[in-house]
Amino acid sequence: MPELPEVETVRRDIRPYLKGESIKEVKVFDRRNFQKITSLKFRKAVVGDKILDVDRRAKYLIFKLKSGKAIVIHLGMTGNILFDPDRYVKIVFFLSHGKKLYFSDMRLFGKIWLYAEYPEYDLGPEPLSLEFSTEKFKQMLKQHRTAIKPLLLNQKVIAGLGNIYAAEALFRAGIHPKRLANTIDDKRAAKLHKEIQKVLLEALGFRGTSVRAFVNASGKKGEFQLRLKVYDRKGKACYKCKTPIKRIVLGQRGTYYCPRCQK
Repeated sequence: MPELPEVETVRRDIRPYLKGESIKEVKVFDRRNFQKITSLKFRKAVVGDKILDVDRRAKYLIFKLKSGKAIVIHLGMTGNILFDPDRYVKIVFFLSHGKKLYFSDMRLFGKIWLYAEYPEYDLGPEPLSLEFSTEKFKQMLKQHRTAIKPLLLNQKVIAGLGNIYAAEALFRAGIHPKRLANTIDDKRAAKLHKEIQKVLLEALGFRGTSVRAFVNASGKKGEFQLRLKVYDRKGKACYKCKTPIKRIVLGQRGTYYCPRCQK
């Protein structure tokens, strides 16, 4: 599933392309991505409106419309937003100046909502924001007697962090994914905070991780998958100590770690 770096990469791609464009038409090939609204009602509500800006909150893309409405898109497992069509296109936005934007989704796990006004989400701080301070992170860990890996995936704790980057940050910080959050001392918590931010920034610099279906708006894969240290490397030698990487299921998610580096 695309995480913060992938969704932010798409936002940066499409924002200058969409900003100030009017929606002239919406063509729907499959209605199943729409949530709490029919495709017909969606089309009637947005055609003629203007896109003022494109925001991101956690893993959601938010199209701010002149009317005050907001189109919200979650890419799910295999959703992509593209400048050019592929064979899995489900929705086409026809824009002013002859532009088109395509929503593609091979497995139909992506979701599209239309809100009457800009939505507010009950989510934690963005991990690259000033709100996500080292001290607040330390205090948050002390309040939770639960395994650190599932806690990092809780969007009400940290918004936008997902399975890939949580695993990578824990490896870099030398913390076992089953370690109870409230047993992590301040020094190690500060290290984890730093590594969360570093790995997200690095992934943004390489335009995301393409381990499965993710491509940017130009249809190109990210490159950070070439720099993963533990994620999706079960049985392969740790780059630090040569111990085989292990995979366990924790919080119903596959979790990768080095049993020597992350005791």
